[in-house]
Amino acid sequence: MNDFSLTVSDVMTKKLFSSAQLIAGAKGRLNVIKWVHIVESMDAAKLLKGNELILTTGIHLKDNEECFKQFIHQLIASKAAGLCIELGSSIQKIPHFIQQLATEFQFPLIIFQEEIAFVEITQDIHSMLINQQYEMIKNLEDYAQQLNKYTLTVNNYEQILMHLYKHLGLQVIFTFNGQKPIFIPNIYQEQYETMQRANPDVAKKHFIQCDVNIFNQYYGEVCLFSPQRVINEYDALILDRTVIALSQYLLRELYIEEKKGMEDREILENWLNGQATIEQLAHFVKDHHATSAANHWIVMIHQIQKSNSSDVTYYKLFARNVLEKFGFYPFILEKNHQLIFILANLREPESYKLRIEQALIQIQDNNSKYKYADINILLAVGKYVTHLQAVKNSYTTAKDTLEIRWKSQGLSYFYEDLHLHHLILQLQKNPTIMDMVAENISPLIEYDLKHNSNLVETLKVYLQTNGLKKETSERLFIVRQTLYHRLDKIEQLLGHDFMQPEKRLALEMMLAANERTPVVHLQQ
Repeated sequence: MNDFSLTVSDVMTKKLFSSAQLIAGAKGRLNVIKWVHIVESMDAAKLLKGNELILTTGIHLKDNEECFKQFIHQLIASKAAGLCIELGSSIQKIPHFIQQLATEFQFPLIIFQEEIAFVEITQDIHSMLINQQYEMIKNLEDYAQQLNKYTLTVNNYEQILMHLYKHLGLQVIFTFNGQKPIFIPNIYQEQYETMQRANPDVAKKHFIQCDVNIFNQYYGEVCLFSPQRVINEYDALILDRTVIALSQYLLRELYIEEKKGMEDREILENWLNGQATIEQLAHFVKDHHATSAANHWIVMIHQIQKSNSSDVTYYKLFARNVLEKFGFYPFILEKNHQLIFILANLREPESYKLRIEQALIQIQDNNSKYKYADINILLAVGKYVTHLQAVKNSYTTAKDTLEIRWKSQGLSYFYEDLHLHHLILQLQKNPTIMDMVAENISPLIEYDLKHNSNLVETLKVYLQTNGLKKETSERLFIVRQTLYHRLDKIEQLLGHDFMQPEKRLALEMMLAANERTPVVHLQQ
């Protein structure tokens, strides 16, 4: 393992620091130095970018303790690595309260007891930093090439993370899809948790994380932790390249899984059609590691209205990733311009609708935001079932829901939210009932067509308001006298008893059925 960071502790071992003494802030001796800066005025401290080792003769601090205190605070706020002061004509000693302040903030305070050439310190440290940068870039390139070759031969993602650990010697923590973190190796877990609880600000110096993204979608995160030393720039760059390789490996695994899904086509079709035995299904589900929720299933259909093959592949992979994050294990079948998702619910059943909605929002937002897939989708979710062989029922209700939403896309995705619409759909499948619809309300429709009137809409609103004439006229934006005239005409065409409970219920059902399949179309 190569450590490409220069710390305060490192420079204290150099020849030019042989006369130097660390008098305060010793706990900050692992602070990383990225540059050396000579500061002889208060204003210069405001221009610092962080991690500078500050050299000063203290001429601007002479005989001014308040100014000295303010200067130290500025350096700490600027995240300087430490302060070196040459004792001599400007400052003979460091006030005790300044030493206490530096110790309190773990800010290294170094004194030179004799005159020293700051330019020599600057040249020496900058040479070390430049050489380190050159060596770091070379090692980084070597690591990236080795890692690319290595990822072609590994069998699981843990081997990639172990490779990262062996290179840096730091604790690796991997969290994905909201699951429990994996520690590789499991040697510093207790120290990490203790440090996080005790002092999160200190832990930040010993901890770094990088998100794992697939298709611009958060998949998880890889973290590095070391209780012994501060995380440096080289660690961060190695982590970044490892995460890129890990993302590519996981994406490749998703493609392999998708290909395997194509091989499962026959069993999936039999499952949806109710032709698979319980033994076949149990074995199939177990083989896909979805046994933890084998009694909770939902079928969701994505009707593809516009796409090409590469877009659909991208869409399937992205949708799978999002659904897994929200607690579903998806089996996907592509058939007749449809993506049929058999979802195993891995979490509490009470929240499944909310989680599906959240997943669909992310999937749709990704399509609209990034424009990676030129694809239009119509969605429908079937009945929630609690048995493997009941998936056929969920599939049937999902198809019915899709048929309902095809004509009314503003309706809910979910079967459970559309009971009335499903009832009407079943009525429409019965020719006798639809003949009855035509027979009972066609007089109104024919009258509207002939006289360019609005009796059907008037009757619909009148029934919705429970026969309240004032509210009906307001919703139709007509005067009361016009409403009376229309109601008289409706009574002539339908009979004076059209508001009786049984006939009224039948009319409401027939009007709803007519909205989906107009009687005029049936008669043609």
